[in-house]
Amino acid sequence: MKIIKNNAFTLGEVLMAILVVGIVAVLVIPSISRSINAKSKMSLLKNTVSSVTNVVQKELSRARTDDVTMTNIYNNPKAFLEEFDIAPSGEAFASSYRKITGNTKANVTIPKNEGTTQAKALLKNGVGIGLVNNLYGKDATGVIIDLNGDNKPNVVGEDYFVFQISWSDDASKNGNTGIHNGDVGGYFNGGSGDANSQESSASLKTACKGGNGAACYRMVELSGFDPEYLEK
Repeated sequence: MKIIKNNAFTLGEVLMAILVVGIVAVLVIPSISRSINAKSKMSLLKNTVSSVTNVVQKELSRARTDDVTMTNIYNNPKAFLEEFDIAPSGEAFASSYRKITGNTKANVTIPKNEGTTQAKALLKNGVGIGLVNNLYGKDATGVIIDLNGDNKPNVVGEDYFVFQISWSDDASKNGNTGIHNGDVGGYFNGGSGDANSQESSASLKTACKGGNGAACYRMVELSGFDPEYLEK
């Protein structure tokens, strides 16, 4: 009589395989999820900067000038923000933000709807945007972004960033930046107090980790919007 061998898996082997797959999933899926989330945020930040650039150029054209201080960007920030796709309701910014390392509170600028110097709005895509004239004492309008409004994580360098709309050539007063009136981009030296200081990856990283949204954005900009910009 021919003996037929049973090559099927035992119940114990099946359960063991399921356990191994489960353990691998628990270890890998959160990492993949964080990576996807970080890439999504960088893409949203890049698109937001592009949108700001387009609206700035539109405003300069409307005012028939190449001088930002002759436009609503400087004279009526609230009216300028109305050129974006604004949500009918919702809060653009949280009441406070944390540093990207540790759990300590960051000292940040949170825009208000206040006179002709600053304004804020929540866009329909969930991005909070605010303008503050002379932010860091520079010849520029600071653009403050929260990628998901007042929703968490509310962390500088993750969802809170700062860049500028320049009012004049070489807004950093350094003379070698190539910045021109109406340019949209990172503050040359990460928004630190000394307008003539030279930026470096080390100083920017220190400032970013210390809660400086302008330094974080400048690092993002220099990295080409790499989600792992702090690790470069």
